[in-house]
Amino acid sequence: MSRQAANFWILFSVSVILSALAITIFFKALKVILIVILTLALAPIIYLLLRMIFPIKKRDEDKLRERD
Repeated sequence: MSRQAANFWILFSVSVILSALAITIFFKALKVILIVILTLALAPIIYLLLRMIFPIKKRDEDKLRERD
């Protein structure tokens, strides 16, 4: 095998490995971003559901008083 052919195969294999690494990192970052977006989107819905399930009881002290 000539030096040029060996150089081609070395560069080709390194580029394939680096591409696979870049794709893996991209999908991991995409997964983290997706989890953050879903968490931020679902948080208000879960909050409202919990408020409906466990209503907050208001006391008389919480009401505004009239001015004198």
